Amino acid sequence: MVGVAHHFSCAMLAAAVISLPAAGQALSPDVEAVRVANVGAAWETVDLVNTYSTAIVTCTYNLRSASDNEATVRIQSVTANSFQVRAQRFENSNAVTASDVHCLIADEGLNTLSDGRVIEARSVVSTVTAGNSVGWNIANYTEVTSQVTGGHASLVVLGQVMSFNDVQASVFTTNNCNNRSAPPTPARMCVAKHIGQINDTRLDETLGFIITEPGTGSVNDVTYAFARGADTVRGVGNAPPYTYGLGGDFDTGVATLAAEDGGQGGWAVLFGVDPLPNNQIQLAVDEETIAGDTSRSHTTEEVYYGVFQNNQTAALDANKSISVSPVSSIPFAVPGSDVLYTLTVENAGTAPIDTDTVFLVDTLANEVSFYNGDIDDSGPETGVIAFNAMSSGLTFSEAGDLGFSSAATKPTQMSECTYTPAAGYDANVRHVCFAPKGRMRAGSIQPDAEFSLTFRGRIE
Repeated sequence: MVGVAHHFSCAMLAAAVISLPAAGQALSPDVEAVRVANVGAAWETVDLVNTYSTAIVTCTYNLRSASDNEATVRIQSVTANSFQVRAQRFENSNAVTASDVHCLIADEGLNTLSDGRVIEARSVVSTVTAGNSVGWNIANYTEVTSQVTGGHASLVVLGQVMSFNDVQASVFTTNNCNNRSAPPTPARMCVAKHIGQINDTRLDETLGFIITEPGTGSVNDVTYAFARGADTVRGVGNAPPYTYGLGGDFDTGVATLAAEDGGQGGWAVLFGVDPLPNNQIQLAVDEETIAGDTSRSHTTEEVYYGVFQNNQTAALDANKSISVSPVSSIPFAVPGSDVLYTLTVENAGTAPIDTDTVFLVDTLANEVSFYNGDIDDSGPETGVIAFNAMSSGLTFSEAGDLGFSSAATKPTQMSECTYTPAAGYDANVRHVCFAPKGRMRAGSIQPDAEFSLTFRGRIE
């Protein structure tokens, strides 16, 4: 058996598995980072690599140019394995430029990475609203000190308004519960949603926030860095980008203001066409342009950030086993006997496989006739193929995911598998094609990330 990432060939199996790596990068079964491309005003569903008990989602918009309108990231419909995201201006305006949105997701509670780092994820319902017109005092914040139980010596806090109860936007903010311009501490932490200079309020929203300590590491082939940067990041209306130095070339980043120095209110954005050039993260502070000063200029702020470099690869292996079918009248694998061929495919790598990209072809030996009928006659199986998803995360339907070819050359895509086999034994079937659906999990996160397909033939 021989296997390589993204492409598989094996003389024994005579098969090929073709796929591309997924955008999501799992640090652990409970934490992942994902960059969602070209998010605009329409809701987009993001499928997650992991399955969560209660997913906490934090995201950052990539503002490509100071000439683009301001945009906030809105989240809704968070489930165990997906969420929906869109970009939106104040107030409920769709006049935004589609751009990448970078996200960090963690299961609510304490999550420990394989290198010992604690990633804590919490949520709270915000029933009040902060802002320049409605006030920045503690009455408009919610204290969450008692919820933070990770024993952190110092904090990096990444936050998000994680619901869409109010169509009008608001953004996450945090402080130490005494001074809106002072970052939270392990001793005291408050959070809120704010609306900048707009003289209004908002419906209750769920605030999600992910907490860890500053530091760097590498887990599951993902290099990461968390930090609170210097008090140097200014507004989109000043002279962005404002940069922090990094020790590597990262591809995904999330950012949150460490407090609110600017009285007009703001939020952190990734800035520029490439906001994560080698050894840097490029940032700016954006503001709403509905009320008050609309210049988008802003005083300096400290920004929390988390950045991630995806070094993950898939590693697909496959094998083929042969056994005598229980329905065979001959109990040995000799001419005239019915045999079962089982193809088992495993992703032993650290990267999952992109949705609906697995394609598998098995070439039959010349002396084998494919059986197009109930694989076990009157047994428990009812189809031509017995599919076992195991822990792969994939599904299989004979109607759409099974094909055949009578050609001498092995097909390279499902559209070439157009032969319709006769009922019963058909010696004209030379290749059996399979295209199971879904995203195949990574074996490093989901043990035994594999599936199997079994079909029946007769040795002639």
